[in-house]
Amino acid sequence: MRVMPDLVIRLLAFALLFFFTLSSLSAEARADWTADFVPPETPQSVLRVDLPEDLDILTLTTLAVELDGIDITALLSLDDNDFTYQPVEPLAGGEHLLRLVLLGGDGTTTEKGRWLFQIEGAAPGVAGSVAAPSEAEQIAQAEALLRSATFRADTLTEFSSRVLQQNIGHETNDNILSGGGDGNAAFASENWDIRAHANYLVQSDLDQSLTGHPADIGEYDITADFTGDSMKGGMTLGHHDIGLQTQLVSDFYRRGSSVRLGTLDERFEAQGFAFGTSSVAGANDFTGLNDSDDRIKGLTASVKPFSDGIDDIDALKITGLYYDGTGDGGGIGLEGEGGDLGSSSTGSGWGLVLEKGFDQQRTRLRGEYAHALFDQDGSTGEAPKDGSDAISLSADHRLFEQGPVVFDDVLEIDVGVGYDRVETFFASLANPGLIGDREAYSAYSNIYWGALSGNFYLLDETNNVDDLASTPTDRLRSLDASLNYSFDPQSGSMEWLGTPYVGLSGFVATLEREKTPDGYTGPDTDSLSKSVTFTVGSSYSDWYWSASQSYARFDDETNETSDTVNHLSGINAGWSVSDRLDIYGGTQFGVFEEEDSDKLSYNTNLSLGVSAELVPEKLDLNLDYNLNLANGSGDTPDSHIVNSEVEWTFLQPRSNRPGLALAVRGSMEETNGSTDSTENETDYQVYMLLRVKAPFAFGY
Repeated sequence: MRVMPDLVIRLLAFALLFFFTLSSLSAEARADWTADFVPPETPQSVLRVDLPEDLDILTLTTLAVELDGIDITALLSLDDNDFTYQPVEPLAGGEHLLRLVLLGGDGTTTEKGRWLFQIEGAAPGVAGSVAAPSEAEQIAQAEALLRSATFRADTLTEFSSRVLQQNIGHETNDNILSGGGDGNAAFASENWDIRAHANYLVQSDLDQSLTGHPADIGEYDITADFTGDSMKGGMTLGHHDIGLQTQLVSDFYRRGSSVRLGTLDERFEAQGFAFGTSSVAGANDFTGLNDSDDRIKGLTASVKPFSDGIDDIDALKITGLYYDGTGDGGGIGLEGEGGDLGSSSTGSGWGLVLEKGFDQQRTRLRGEYAHALFDQDGSTGEAPKDGSDAISLSADHRLFEQGPVVFDDVLEIDVGVGYDRVETFFASLANPGLIGDREAYSAYSNIYWGALSGNFYLLDETNNVDDLASTPTDRLRSLDASLNYSFDPQSGSMEWLGTPYVGLSGFVATLEREKTPDGYTGPDTDSLSKSVTFTVGSSYSDWYWSASQSYARFDDETNETSDTVNHLSGINAGWSVSDRLDIYGGTQFGVFEEEDSDKLSYNTNLSLGVSAELVPEKLDLNLDYNLNLANGSGDTPDSHIVNSEVEWTFLQPRSNRPGLALAVRGSMEETNGSTDSTENETDYQVYMLLRVKAPFAFGY
């Protein structure tokens, strides 16, 4: 019986929800704030960074602290919204530097504080020496280190009551409790680094619940990493991937578990893993491995036989992979081949990857071979088990070790070539997005010259790799290219141009019949597709604009389908009227023509939005309007959609203090049939909401 474990998990989920709701909240970070530093009195004293009392949790999660150039963020504690650091060893006598930086989402850093402080106590004639701590002090430091931990959460819970409605096509409860939260925890010691992340979902309307339960976890992961004198390892439970991109495993992010072990110099690394093949949420299948018919397991191992150490980034790396499992393999192979796509598939495979760099990765070579056994309807189905191979070869090269300066700008050029051969029925449960049945040659180049960037990609691909006698062979050849240029901010008489940018992209592709089998009665293949898009725009201190024009054409030389032409024009703009009012919007106009039948279709889309802080830190308004007009051949009803919300915050959220707000949210959709009045309809609904926003953080 699993009733008790499930009940315990649900009670824990509800307890966490209640705890988060009463203890924490999320608020937008303030852009300008300062921090103070309290220097230590002795080499063993705690260092304290005094942060603003109202600093929100989201900003806290993006802060980092460096001591003498070493990142000590993982060792920090949070004491009443202040960062504290207990030195692992007494600080050496002399001058020290402490920095507080804000980490941006794009990888940039902003220094929020820099403090130089002096530590006294160096023994005469011996720079940097201090008196050894007592045994009691050493025990206290060890306990502080072992117990160093942080926890941060961001939650939002709301009660909504529908007070007005008309023509709502789906049945939902009038009164709903909903929300969610996201939590992060970290623990660090001398050898261990443990991190955990989880989110939870609340939805009292079970028909709208993701898992069918009123409260449940969504995704989570728990990772523990160990670093020793010569070995390192770790384990992960929850949603993650194994960090490989191969023909057998690629972008396989699922719930499961993995264990890692390797040498500190990275000459050898191994990993064992087990995952469910389906996306999972909720606590019922906590590990993701409850169903033996929906599970894969495997092993990877990497070795650098000639490596000189961790800094030898050019060393030859050999990676081996094996997996085996059962899961959903629908849609594998050619259409009409195989058996029941609705049954479980079985699969296994092994592969080998070789990677080698030269001249500090200026040149990179990669080769991969994979063999897969796949039975798309399992051992009980009629479809046979297919054994197939896949090969991938690639070479990348940076033309200049240090790009030359051309007209005051550095020129960088990357080039590469590739070859891929994936047999017709090659498939892997751990790479469901793989495109099979292709033999492809490719080449690319990336160019960066100051504010100019360009990308080019050539492809020559054929199908029917297994030369099936009854299947035609087609050949696809294509060229994709793009050019973009970002100007410097204009000044003087050209200041009205702001900071402009332009872009041009396009592609041309031909699809032709390479070989037609005898007696084949299916459609022929001979088509040409081409497209070009031009974009231009600019940004200013308080507003921006952009415009685009696209042209696409498809010519079917076999006359099986109509030749088509598509024109699409668009313009978007936004204006920050003040720090309390933003206005944005855009429009698109499209013309689609079927030349063989002389049919024309027109589509116009208009969007407008307003975001306003009507009363500072009290009353907020958000309003969005969308208009869609379609006419011409194949006319469809016009639609007007409005979404709006007014929120009154009567208790501002602060770190470790919940905030409360009342809101009115409404939506309306009006449909007008241009040629049929029976299609006219107006739908709307209005909700009253009570929101509890709660950020929570602590550390010790």
